[in-house]
Parts: sequence; C-alpha cells; structure tokens
Amino acid sequence: MHFVQPSRTTTHLTFVGGGTLACAILDGLSEQAASTALRPSQRTDYSVSITVRRQECIEQISKRYPGAYVTDNNDDEKLWLFDHAPAVHIILICTKPHSTSDVCERIRLAHDKSCPPCQNLPVVVTMCPGITISKLETWLRLGKNQNSFTVVRTMPNTPVSIRQGATAFFTSEHATDEEVESVVALFRVFSPCVERLLEENLLDVAAAVSGSGPAYIFQLYKCLVAAGVECGLPEGLARALVTQTGVGSSLLANNQAEVPLQKMIRDVCVPGGSTEKGMKSLEDAGFQAAVANAVSRSLEANRAMG
Repeated sequence: MHFVQPSRTTTHLTFVGGGTLACAILDGLSEQAASTALRPSQRTDYSVSITVRRQECIEQISKRYPGAYVTDNNDDEKLWLFDHAPAVHIILICTKPHSTSDVCERIRLAHDKSCPPCQNLPVVVTMCPGITISKLETWLRLGKNQNSFTVVRTMPNTPVSIRQGATAFFTSEHATDEEVESVVALFRVFSPCVERLLEENLLDVAAAVSGSGPAYIFQLYKCLVAAGVECGLPEGLARALVTQTGVGSSLLANNQAEVPLQKMIRDVCVPGGSTEKGMKSLEDAGFQAAVANAVSRSLEANRAMG
C-alpha cells in the first residue's frame, strides 16, 4: 500500500509511536488497501504521519509504509498539520501509558504554535487502559475561549494486524456524531468488532478481557500443542490442528451468537465421552477460577496505570 499525501479532502492519521500496536493498525490498513475483495469506492484513502523514538527506525518504517511521513522530531509541523488542517484528522497515541501526559503536552504546544490557532481540531485517540477522559482533557486543555480536543479512549488488540481485531471505545461528552463516525470507520477497517461503551470504567474491563485476551488464548494453544506433542503428535501437525480448531471454534461461536456458550460446550461433550472427562479434569484443576483470576489481576493492573 502507498499512503496518499495530506490534503484538505483526505483523512489524515498521526501516529505518535511506531511500535507494535501502531504497526499492527498500519498493517491492517495496508491489508485493506491491497484487498481485491473491495471496490475502490469502499476504500478510504489515508494520509499518514508517524513519529518514532530513534533515528534508525525512520528508514525501516518508511520502507514498510510507503507514502507515510516518518520523523523522530516531535516538533515537526508535518506531524501535526495544525496549519493545514485536513478534512478529518485523527491523532493516535500509541506510546506506553507513562508517556501519555508528555504526548498530550506536545500536542497542545504544537497547536498553540500554529498561526492562527487551528479551530478544526483533530480527534485524539488513546489506546491504553487506566488513563481517564478527564485526565486526558486536563492535559490537552487549551486557552480560554478556544475549542476543546475530542478524546476517544480505545482498547484494540493485536489481531488488528490481520483485520480481525476487537475494539471497545469510550468518548468525551462533547464528541460529535461525525467525529465518532470517523473513528469507528477507521477502526472497522481492521476490527470487525467495534463496541461503544456507555460507562468509562468498563474500558479497563474490556482491556483485561479482549486486550489481553489474545495472550490467554495463545497460552491455551501452547498448552494444547504441548499436550499433543507429549502424547506423540509431531509439533507442526499439533500446532496446525490446534490453531485451526481455534479458528473454527471462534467462527462457529461468532456465527451462532444467539446460542449460549454453555450449550455449545454441551454439544461437544457426549455424556460419558472423552471430552466430558477432559472438561471435568479442567474443572477439577480450577480452570475457570484461573481465568477469572487472570482477568482480575489484569484489570487491577490496568486501573493502576491511571
């Protein structure tokens, strides 16, 4: 994919940070652009600027995403575009949580340096748990009688890199329908599940469930593969069987969303059969309690980030 150049008719994305999550989103956008299943009218052209921490990353990221503007200078005007506001501008903060306040300060200072001050403000999107809308708005607060940045807190997960992400989000009170739609449209490119939350505190819960969820699922895959190998299966064959079982099971649960998960479990467990015995072993080992504890510990850590 080759990203387009910024203009007053494009949607511009500023990525603060070029790490794993930013690249996962950019990979998802690239995959959408390369898809032959979509007509040109179904695609959105994006212009992109990316800030990275180290000089040596500039060439690497530039080659990976042709057309994107990449810099390690956070004061670069081409990064923020406050003097040349595009039709839609979304700033995605993809840094570690402890850097978020500094990034917000940088955004605010860049705005104050623009001449005249930009009135069509970008939407600021964060992707970290724990840091509230109220705190973000304080860090982004502009001078008296000036507009306020709209803030959207999101929690995507790493499958966005193959356009199979799950994302929950919560917005600041003054977010307009158009602003929300622009963010949802962006996230739907790489996240089939985009859910708006009505209570902000639930975002940290979503982060513990779907944000951390891929790691939990990969851990289950790893254990199943190891068990298969222990019982004699070649590792490659065991992994192929396990991962396809995961894909098929996920699709089945998704396609039959009205069917309770407990019924789907029962459908596999023939009374007195081998699966029922395996499930009893998981129950005896405290499987459900272990998962609940993992989510609880993750949630606790998420809330501590604020």
